[in-house]
Amino acid sequence: MDELLSDLIETLDLLIAQAEAYQRTLPGENYPARAAVSTLGELARQAAVQARDLEESDTTEDAQQAHPFTQREHEVLQLTARGLTNKQIAYRLHLSERTVQYHLRSVFNKTGTNSRTEAVALALQKGWI
Repeated sequence: MDELLSDLIETLDLLIAQAEAYQRTLPGENYPARAAVSTLGELARQAAVQARDLEESDTTEDAQQAHPFTQREHEVLQLTARGLTNKQIAYRLHLSERTVQYHLRSVFNKTGTNSRTEAVALALQKGWI
């Protein structure tokens, strides 16, 4: 998929450059042709922006999917990284504090860490959060 998106972006960039070059060579009185080429160039620019966004989100999703956590453990870890206490995390996720402790313990076991700080540092280093 990455190669396909890269090829698409490259093709769209080429189309944009060709549309701009063609616009410069069109005589000023040929308004319909100039408008058509301008519209084509603008559509190519919009498509290129969307393709780049898709390429970026695809990379981000790959990194997030690589983590070893359940969805809830990941949510707890993300909130821990923001500096929230167990009580604040429990309130935000509608859980008990004990359940938050359980999820954090599971994160510690999966990462081989012994503290919130270590777990967050490792998750940041690995790109999990």
